[in-house]
Amino acid sequence: MKKPPTNNAMSWTEVKRPIVCLAPMDGVTNSPYRQIVRRLNKEVILFSEFTSVDGLVRSEFVRNKLEYEPCEHPFFMQLFGNSPENFAKASQMVEDYGIWGVDINMGCPSKKIVNSQHGSALMKSPDKACKIIESIRKACSLQVSVKTRLGWKNEKNLIQFGKSLESAGASLITIHGRTYNQAFKGESNWLPIYELKKNLSIPVIGNGDIQDYNHGIKKLGNLDGFMIGRAAIGNPWCFLNRKKYPDPSHCDRIEIALEHYNLFRLIKTELVALREFRKYLSNYISGFRNAKDWRIRLMKCNDERDFFNCMHKIKQISHKISLTG
Repeated sequence: MKKPPTNNAMSWTEVKRPIVCLAPMDGVTNSPYRQIVRRLNKEVILFSEFTSVDGLVRSEFVRNKLEYEPCEHPFFMQLFGNSPENFAKASQMVEDYGIWGVDINMGCPSKKIVNSQHGSALMKSPDKACKIIESIRKACSLQVSVKTRLGWKNEKNLIQFGKSLESAGASLITIHGRTYNQAFKGESNWLPIYELKKNLSIPVIGNGDIQDYNHGIKKLGNLDGFMIGRAAIGNPWCFLNRKKYPDPSHCDRIEIALEHYNLFRLIKTELVALREFRKYLSNYISGFRNAKDWRIRLMKCNDERDFFNCMHKIKQISHKISLTG
């Protein structure tokens, strides 16, 4: 069901600094998880799963990814592809659903994606990258952001590439502090991101290895904000300032995990939900003695009865479990 247009008139100047974002992650940042993050933090900018523009144009099944709840605003739909025409058509669909903006993926290092000239491959085709941005700007009134990397092998072309994206109409750029060749290996390097910000007038967001809000503040430098990715999986509390909010209790983790699962279950069948929810358990079920053993038990659950029984047992014995902090 399409939602009435809303928030499209917002601009980045209205967003409180630092801009704190949930990174787009395939199979992770679906509507149920976005709702959970929003429940705990009203100001985080949310991004959808990695979504194909070709799929949105051609497939009703893929268009299901456009569904969301009003509480998720403001959030961006992250799109990937290489056809300016399909980006324009997909962006019009996104606008029709009342989503605030589109984020163009120009950083995914997956060989399958890159071999199709999507994701990181667009860093090697700046003209195509700019045409994509221009096509979206002509097709709709949405905010258009870009998520990319330092470069292909190194960061020598980052500033030039960033300026081109800004000139084409990008209203915000997020940089993952690794090159395509690095993928997710080694440590992220934020120094080139700070240099890029000195050369752009639009907001620049840093991404890569941020563990939580307080870590992001330490890394912020001259940037407008930061984005948390892998550390946020099953850890929606990572967006909270630990100086103002206490760490979640053991019971808090279980209650939020169950709420998350129940939301997940609204859009997935039982077997699919049980299987796909496993990726979140590592952080939800952690921080106490024998947590690993409990996670293994949960991973082996073959039906919801077993899953809920196990989760409730963990919650019931919480007063006997020594928290490690």
